[in-house]
Amino acid sequence: MKPHSNRLPARQHGAVLFVALIFLLLITLLTLTAIGTSILQEKMTGGMRNRQLGLMGAESGLRGTEAWLWNLSFSGTQPLPPCIESSSGTCVYRPSVDGTLPLAVQKFRTSRTWESALPGTPSYGGTLTGLSGDSETASLATQPVVLVEDLGPNVPPGAGSQSGAIDDERKGGAGTAWFYRITSRSQGGTAAVLSANESVFSTVNLTNTGIEP
Repeated sequence: MKPHSNRLPARQHGAVLFVALIFLLLITLLTLTAIGTSILQEKMTGGMRNRQLGLMGAESGLRGTEAWLWNLSFSGTQPLPPCIESSSGTCVYRPSVDGTLPLAVQKFRTSRTWESALPGTPSYGGTLTGLSGDSETASLATQPVVLVEDLGPNVPPGAGSQSGAIDDERKGGAGTAWFYRITSRSQGGTAAVLSANESVFSTVNLTNTGIEP
């Protein structure tokens, strides 16, 4: 007959529980890091998309206004008169006699905040706001706005003698290449992004002549 043992099992000291808690803490930290990284990447992607939308809107405003200038109809009158205080309809802004720009024009070109279209400026013909369906991801927060400035001939009258079918500089006459600066401003998908682009459009004098070339 075996003697009966009264020995108790060895007592646990909590080592397994401590190790399990350490692993649980590590897993929690890894999960939180992964979540934070995913959120950051999503914000970066959204910011890049927003920036691209702003650039797209500004470029679209430029090209649309260039096309509008190209297709202007003379109809025996000034198609694009200079803007003055009593102007009504579409007009173009000009530098002052000393060459400085009107304050409203300079502010429109350089402001870091959103600026509404100036009086007399052409409106963008496309629709880039409130899009839905397949085009929803290209919707802008605000319709692009543009400004057209009359910069005059590419050389002062009488300063050049070059002539040609494309670039005619004969004393600022009807055949002289005329410069119009276009400034286009656009927001992205939200108002947090603002893009401003400029281009110079060379054409005949659309401001002072009523003769269709």
